[in-house]
Amino acid sequence: MEEKEVTIYDIARELDLASSTISRALKNDPKVKLKTRNKVHQMAQKMGYQSNPFARSLRNKKSFLIGIIIPRLTNHFVSSAISGIEDTLSVKGYNIIIGQTYGQPDKEISALKMLMDNRVDGLLVSLADHIKGPEHLDQSTKRKFL
Repeated sequence: MEEKEVTIYDIARELDLASSTISRALKNDPKVKLKTRNKVHQMAQKMGYQSNPFARSLRNKKSFLIGIIIPRLTNHFVSSAISGIEDTLSVKGYNIIIGQTYGQPDKEISALKMLMDNRVDGLLVSLADHIKGPEHLDQSTKRKFL
């Protein structure tokens, strides 16, 4: 039988605290006493709690993900650029998801769909050399980014 994920409600029940207090404590909100925060963090670790970024993104309407579509990762310039992008974004709390297309338009469309399904907050696209423009991606980019 599959074990269910531990939620803030499970921790709240275990510690006899409000779920809002658990949520604030896990975010290290100074409104929650340090002693309570420590107790919540200890219980969360003991129970195997993991935050749920998908639930948070639904609530905040922000995923903190930036999608990158590139033809190939093997290019030294591209890998250096991605490293710099990741360093810059991580300071702001963002992560990246990379779609590698091997220069094929159908893979670009597929990568874009995957990124849009993951509700990325932004998109960086490097089209393959032989592709003249992003028209093949137009239908997939109707969604407005934050």
